Amino acid sequence: MNLGQRNKISVTGNMSSMTDLVFLLLIFFIILSTLVSNGVNVELPQSKGTNSVTAKMTVSIKPDGTYYINGGQVSYDDLEPALRVRMEDAADPVLYLQVDEKVPTGKTVELIGMAKSNEWKVMLGASPKK
Repeated sequence: MNLGQRNKISVTGNMSSMTDLVFLLLIFFIILSTLVSNGVNVELPQSKGTNSVTAKMTVSIKPDGTYYINGGQVSYDDLEPALRVRMEDAADPVLYLQVDEKVPTGKTVELIGMAKSNEWKVMLGASPKK
């Protein structure tokens, strides 16, 4: 008598669905990593159709290098402490920069770095393109 089992069970599985899942996860993480590593979050208004912005904190830089907070002149050394005091109470701290086109880019980058170190959002002002 032959009592052995005639039908053998195959233990191997189909790996095609597993590879599909791995490729989908790979694509997801590639897209996610490119979105995260873009640097400073700066919202630039379109120069063609700018909208008026009602910002609570406006920092302006004139071509001669003078700094203004909401219209009041401030020295560069007093700029960050004054902004910290004014931004403490803000629920959503947004710094609106109005920089003259003749001001060197380095001064604008310093202000953006200052805002990033204090975790403030930054918006750059632009005049409408004619």
